[in-house]
Amino acid sequence: MVKEEKRLTWDEVFMKEAIIWAEQSRCVGYKVGAVIARDKQPLSVGYNGPVRGDVHCTEVGCAKIKDGIRLPPGSGCCRGAHGEMNAISNAANIGVPIKGGTLYITMRPCFDCSKHVINAGITRVVYLEEYFEEPAAIALMKKVGVDLVKFDTISDLKFNFKSKRG
Repeated sequence: MVKEEKRLTWDEVFMKEAIIWAEQSRCVGYKVGAVIARDKQPLSVGYNGPVRGDVHCTEVGCAKIKDGIRLPPGSGCCRGAHGEMNAISNAANIGVPIKGGTLYITMRPCFDCSKHVINAGITRVVYLEEYFEEPAAIALMKKVGVDLVKFDTISDLKFNFKSKRG
């Protein structure tokens, strides 16, 4: 009898996919990837970057840097859409229902993205890294019953990956 090798869990598989999608980001500050899955099937993917048809930040510079100073989170100047927003939009564009799905993301959703995740009907979020403090985002998801899970609490798998560039 052949000894079977340990397989990755589905949470590990989809987090690895999210990391691969994060590598597509051309944001000069962060690289964030997202995968929405349900019933062991990937449904939609996304990564942070400018809207369709706009130029990448690597081509024209970051809109959040003014006179050499990085503006604070939430300043509203970023031209890009976050990875989870793009994954939700991509599913909508091709008519893929994501209600009841799990979002795998390399960085915990911000407050605004948390609202989109909730309204899209996503019931579980597995994230790799924290996104600043933003206790309101965590509280909102918990309040409405979204299961918010830090990846390292469900897996011993380690990745050589950091969302923050530089």
